[in-house]
Amino acid sequence: MIRCHCDLRYWLACFLLIGCALVASAEAAAPSPPNPSTFNEKELFAYKAKGHGSAAGQVFLRAVSGKAVTQAGASIVLIPTSSYTRAWFDKQVRESACPSKSGSSSTEVPTAQSSVVECLRTVMDHVLTDKRLLPYLRVTRANPTGHFWFTKVPAGRYYVVSLLEGSGGAHQDERAVGIAWLTLELDADEKAINLVVTDCKSSLC
Repeated sequence: MIRCHCDLRYWLACFLLIGCALVASAEAAAPSPPNPSTFNEKELFAYKAKGHGSAAGQVFLRAVSGKAVTQAGASIVLIPTSSYTRAWFDKQVRESACPSKSGSSSTEVPTAQSSVVECLRTVMDHVLTDKRLLPYLRVTRANPTGHFWFTKVPAGRYYVVSLLEGSGGAHQDERAVGIAWLTLELDADEKAINLVVTDCKSSLC
C-alpha cells in the first residue's frame, strides 16, 4: 500500500513537470507585442507616391492677449500617421514635452524663450532628421499671413505640424513660441481648405 502511494506521487510529479515545460515552451513561442515606437516602413509606402489631394489653411499661435500670431516663412510639415509618428506626436507634441515660458519675469524672458525654442527644435528634429522618414514628409512654408498650401497629396491620415519661434521683440505678442498642429484625414482627390493649425489653447482644436 505504501509503495502504491509512492508510485502515485511519482507519476503526479512527472505530470506536473511535463505540464510546466509545455507552458514555458508555449510562452517562449508566443510573439512579443509590437513596440508602438518601432519604425515600420510598410505603414508608409502609400504616402510616398504623388496623390491628387490638396490641403490649405493658416498656421498661427494664440498670444496671451488672444491675438493670432503668425510667422512668415515658418515651416509646415505634413507627417503621415503611423505607429512610429503617433508615438512621437502623442509624447512630444500633444502632451507638450517642452516647458512653458509663461510666468517668467521681463528680465528672464529672452533666456526662457531661447530655452523653449531649443527644446521645441529638438522635438521637431526627431522627425525632420530621421532619414527613414524623410521620403514620406512634405514641407512647405507660411506666407506673411501664415497661410500655406500642399498639393499632390495622397489620401491618408496626417499630422500638420509647425514650429513658430517668435520674433524676439519687446512686445509680449511678438514672443509667442510653440508648436502649432492639426490632425487631418484626407480622402483621394479631396481639397481640404481653411484648415486651422494652432497651438490648441482655444476651442479651435
